[in-house]
This record gives sequence, structure tokens and C-alpha cells, in this order.
Amino acid sequence: MQKLKIKIKEVIVLLITLLLPFSASAAELKDVVDNLQMRYEKIKDYQASFSQDAVLKLGQTTEKAFGKIYVKKPDMMRWDYDKPRRQQIIINKTEIIIYVPDEKQVMKDRAPQGGVNMTSFITNVARLREDFNIAFYQNKKEPNSGRYFLELTPKKEGMNITKAVLDVSEKDFLILKLSITDLQGNITNVNFSNIKTDAGIKESFFAFKIPKGVEVIERPKAQK
Repeated sequence: MQKLKIKIKEVIVLLITLLLPFSASAAELKDVVDNLQMRYEKIKDYQASFSQDAVLKLGQTTEKAFGKIYVKKPDMMRWDYDKPRRQQIIINKTEIIIYVPDEKQVMKDRAPQGGVNMTSFITNVARLREDFNIAFYQNKKEPNSGRYFLELTPKKEGMNITKAVLDVSEKDFLILKLSITDLQGNITNVNFSNIKTDAGIKESFFAFKIPKGVEVIERPKAQK
């Protein structure tokens, strides 16, 4: 009888050992996502420097790009690329404008609807739980990095990505890096630095006036 009690005690201790880390991890994950969402819900405008590169499925790495990003809620965003070539991308609720000054060309298109991209991750963090299954990213081990690593996989079909990984600051719950894997297996990495929030960016900063002598290419409207 005494041996049976010892066996039961050992089993209970084993169960506690196995279950406690899982419970703590689950609670921590909820806290991280809650804090991330609350942080971005409070932000009215946002700006940062960025570096961007892509790793193609065949293992090739594209040339790294650098610039600055500006966001004003609810629906204004501007990407200013400095290297390897100058380029400006302005996105609002209805329109996306791409200006390449060295080529004297402006491209206008309808703003992407329903898809998931770098824009939506920054402007619509509140929808993370609605759109994605979220877990800690197990393949990334960087102890004492000061970051949480979150892996997001789409809950619904029809999204244009298969996975995203967010590097989130432990200090202020800002996104420091975003990695998106598309349907073809290509990975786009964007690192953010010099992040400033609520600096009072004016709406006029996102207005675009077409320069003289620039060719405008506009996507034809879909016929009804």
C-alpha cells in the first residue's frame, strides 16, 4: 500500500512538472498578445527607419532596401525608400501610389483589400487573434534578446501568406521585425528601428501632388 502511495505521488509530481510550464507559457502568450494589441490600439501615428530584404524560395537573397515608414490612423501610410533606389509608396483607404523619381513615373492602383501585408500588420494589430492562430516561434532561440517571437498562421483560406513571424520588444511591445512567408515560399524580412509614436504627423504629409513631366500609369478599372 505504501508503495502504491509513492507511485501515485510520483505520478502527481510528474504531471505537475509537465503541466506547469505549459500553463505558464500559455498565460505568457496571452499576456504578450494582449500587450501588443493594447500598445498599437493606443498609437495615433507612427514612424520608423526600416531595412527590407527578401529570401526567394530558391535560396536567392534580394538586394537590401532602406528607408523610412510613416503611419497615421486609421488608413494612411507612406514608405520612403532611399536605397537601392529612391521610391515613394503612399497607401490610403482607397488608393496606392508608387512614385519612382529617377524613372519619372507614377503608378496608381486601388488599395489592396482583404489581403494581409506589411501595411495591415502595423495598422490593424487588433485583428491578430481574429485572423491568425498565434504561438511562440519555437525555431528561433535567442536567449536574453529582449524580444518575444510570435508565429502567426492564417485561420482562413484566401490570405496571401502562409506564415508570419513577429519580433516584439519585451520593453514596450513594439514590433521590431516582421517576416512574411508568401504562398510561393518567398520570405520578406523588415527590420524597424528609431521608432517614434504619436509625434503628431499631419494628414497633409500623406498627400501626393504629381510632379510635372512625370508619366502616370493607372490601372484600368474593372468592368462591371
